[in-house]
Amino acid sequence: MIINKTIINHLISLFIFVIILSQAFTASSQEIASNKSTLPFFKANYDAIIEGFSVKAYREYKPLADGLFELNFTATSWLASLSETSQFSWSGQNIVPKYFTASRNILGIKKVSQLDFNHSNKTLSRTVENQQEDLNYLENSLDRLSFQLQLQQDLFLNKPNITYNIVHNDGIKKNQFEIVGKETITTKAGDFKTLKVKVVRENTSRVTFIWVAIDWQYLLVRLIQLKDDKEQFSIEITDATVNNQPVVGLQL
Repeated sequence: MIINKTIINHLISLFIFVIILSQAFTASSQEIASNKSTLPFFKANYDAIIEGFSVKAYREYKPLADGLFELNFTATSWLASLSETSQFSWSGQNIVPKYFTASRNILGIKKVSQLDFNHSNKTLSRTVENQQEDLNYLENSLDRLSFQLQLQQDLFLNKPNITYNIVHNDGIKKNQFEIVGKETITTKAGDFKTLKVKVVRENTSRVTFIWVAIDWQYLLVRLIQLKDDKEQFSIEITDATVNNQPVVGLQL
C-alpha cells in the first residue's frame, strides 16, 4: 500500500492532537469524601479540525465496581485510532492513579503500553509490548489522562498556581496552568459561560488555550493550539451528558 506525503502528515497531525489534548486539559459543591468521586460523571463528544482534517474524539468519566473510577479518551479518523484509559481512586480532593493504558492503531499497526502505580511500595513501572521497565517514582504524580479531572476539580475549588507532575513517555514533566479569565463562547452544543485557561510553557512558540463550561462543572468545551500565532488545530464539543443530564447552552 503506497501512502503519500499528505496522508503521512495527517497521521502525524492526528497524534500531535492526541498528545496535546492529553497534555493540555484537561464538581459539585457537596462535601468531598475519601475514595468517592468529587466530580459528576460525564460523556462528551468532540469534533477536531487539523489543517482541514477531521477527527472525532470522545471522553467518558464513570465509576467502576471495585471502588475505582475510570476516565476514557478515544480519537478516531479513517486512517488511525487511539484510545487511553486511566483508573484511579480519590483521596480527599486528590486523584491517586492506579493504572494507565494506551492503545494506538495506525493503518493496522498496533501498539499498546501501560503504567502501573504502586504507591505503597513507591514504585512506577511501564510496560510496552510486553517489555517492562521501572521508572522514577514521584509522590503525587499523575498520568496524562487523570490529571484532566484533577484540573477540573481544582478549577472548581478556585485553587491558585495549578501545577502538576505528569508522567509522559519521556519522563515526568511539570505542567503549569494559568487562568486567563471568563468568556462566553459559541459551540455546536450551544453558548457557554467559560473559564479560559492557558497552558504555560517556557522557551517555545507553542501556546495552548482551553475553555471549560462554568455551569457544567467545568467540563471541557473547547481547546485551541497555536504555534507562531498560527492555529495548528482546534477541538470543540458537539454534545454531552453530565450525570445523565443533556448538556445545553445558555438560554438567551
